[in-house]
Amino acid sequence: MPNGTVLSIFTRSRRGLLTTICASVTLLYLALVIAPACAWPPSAPVPSSDNASAFSFIDRTALNCIFGIVFSFWGVMAYLRCLDPRISRRLAAIAVILTLWLTAVTIKWNTTDLKLARYLWYGYYIPMACLPPLCLSCALKSAGIELGKTAVRLKTACIALGIVLAVLALTNDVHRLFFTFDVPNPGLVGMYSYGPAYWAFFVYNTLYYLAFFCVLWRSSRSAMRGLVVPAATVATAGLLFCAAYALRAKWAVSFNFSLVYGIIVMVTLELCLDLGLIPSTRSFKKVFDDLPFDLKILSRNGSLYHQTKVAGPLNANAVNRANHGTPGSFRLPDLPDSLFIVWPLSGGTALLTQDMSGLNELNRTLGKQGTELKRDLEALEHDRELVELLTELEVKSRLVDDVDAALSASMAEVTALLNNLPTEPHARQRQLERARMLVAYCKRKGSLVLAEAADPELDRDRIRLIANELACDLRAVGIDCAALVNLDHPVAAQQASTLYDCIYDMAFMAFECSSPALIYHLGERDDGLIELRAHLQSDDEEDLSSLPRTQALRERLDKCDVIYALTGNTGQLVLLARVKGGECV
Repeated sequence: MPNGTVLSIFTRSRRGLLTTICASVTLLYLALVIAPACAWPPSAPVPSSDNASAFSFIDRTALNCIFGIVFSFWGVMAYLRCLDPRISRRLAAIAVILTLWLTAVTIKWNTTDLKLARYLWYGYYIPMACLPPLCLSCALKSAGIELGKTAVRLKTACIALGIVLAVLALTNDVHRLFFTFDVPNPGLVGMYSYGPAYWAFFVYNTLYYLAFFCVLWRSSRSAMRGLVVPAATVATAGLLFCAAYALRAKWAVSFNFSLVYGIIVMVTLELCLDLGLIPSTRSFKKVFDDLPFDLKILSRNGSLYHQTKVAGPLNANAVNRANHGTPGSFRLPDLPDSLFIVWPLSGGTALLTQDMSGLNELNRTLGKQGTELKRDLEALEHDRELVELLTELEVKSRLVDDVDAALSASMAEVTALLNNLPTEPHARQRQLERARMLVAYCKRKGSLVLAEAADPELDRDRIRLIANELACDLRAVGIDCAALVNLDHPVAAQQASTLYDCIYDMAFMAFECSSPALIYHLGERDDGLIELRAHLQSDDEEDLSSLPRTQALRERLDKCDVIYALTGNTGQLVLLARVKGGECV
């Protein structure tokens, strides 16, 4: 039955009902098994005359041989079908154990040595101790469950318990904890009763198989959990048969217990493989068919071996290129909207065809947009260069206008000073020194225009040279001056002009003071602003910050694009100015 049909049968409501029924039946047969073991006396032996075989029309030895071959073939098929190498090895081990078990049963039935037959009978419980852990390990590996430290210790304890129970079965003649009988006669069914170790072994098997299905149920997706029910139904029927056999039901003891046990284990595992609960090539084939890709598997001669449901027709040129080319991707001139990717496989190749029409259309659209954006970028670049040129011309024009206005005012003041020289020698000397300062100011101011024409930015060395020349000019007129320059980046000519005006404003303030000393420092802040710190010290006994000429200095600073603080004290005046753009308003 296809998986889709099984999924349609086991709807949510039916799965819940079936789960409840299976749980109820499981608890019922556990109660039927444990109650006689704990409360009732041992069952009476069943006479050998009542032990008619359920397969009396077939020789039981021949039947064992037939199913031994069936188990062997099933083990090989399961090993080849299972995708996980560890699970496939465990399935092969289960098939080998079942085959060896039937071999031991056949030898036991045909031997005349009662002691050998008895120990072969005890040996039945070795495969019964090995099969449940192997089944559970298949489920754990299929679910991808990694065991923690506590789970590993529990696993070791369970394995040790299985070994102990198997050893107890083999040494039953010593302690009689598994079976008790007056005269050991393994050839007759029913000539014994069960001991406590047998019931412990029964519970041991039951718990392992319950854990097997719990792991499969828990690890499966909601759509796959319904597929656990068929396998669980078969296993439940098998456990009910084992319970009936343990309780000496007449119909149960007429069957070959070892054969029925092996068939139930094989059918349960086969259902798990067939329904995809354990990874197999059948489930892989269904997954492969449902892949949303145009994927084909080709043989070495180029014929189509398998393909997905959405795969398109096979292209001869693509097949020829895939078989004779190197692994990788390629395109064909007659199919520009298809990309072919080839992977080597054992015995053939895998050919994936990708539809690139949408991507090609997107590339064409992006190419057109890229061309348009490139043209826009070129236009913006041209506009930016034009704006920079206009800005540069505006800055130059503004600098020239600023210098021209400063020179005109300074030369007018120099002319007025020279036309009105006093006759008193000291006053005449002071007025000439002031005129000299104005001439030096005009000289330095005019040099900025020439420097800006050669290079719009002044580096640290040129700024330091200008500062030293300015200090020399001030010392020449009796102002003790020192300058310190600490700049890491060039300064624009407009900024240098503003700084120059600020320094000369402080110099003219110092010229009016008694015994002046002027110290200034040019530095660069982290935010990129140029900072001027000027400190004026004199012998005047009045607060320099409150003088009218200081107020006039504030008014001049307000007209420039600077952030400043002008503070003073008796005989002291401190200017802190930060030039933003060097632009006077």
